[in-house]
Amino acid sequence: MSVTAFIYTIDGWPIGECKTIDISEGGAKIMWPSSEEVPIEFFLSLSKDGKVRRHCQLKWRAGNEIGIRFTLKMDSAKGRPRYSV
Repeated sequence: MSVTAFIYTIDGWPIGECKTIDISEGGAKIMWPSSEEVPIEFFLSLSKDGKVRRHCQLKWRAGNEIGIRFTLKMDSAKGRPRYSV
């Protein structure tokens, strides 16, 4: 089942809309219909308001399909991993 998702820069600026093709705990395969390049690091949100985002790294690209890996950022104040929101 394809789900609409939204890509944001690390600074929080919207880049565009994409479709998830396959999603797992560690990453996803998405369909990126734009000719615009996707940055190496970005946030992926499954909601339009973008309040909950996953930090991602671009792993591969084949045409309009992109493989991404979900990554964790460390919360230096608390010394534990956190998901970027």
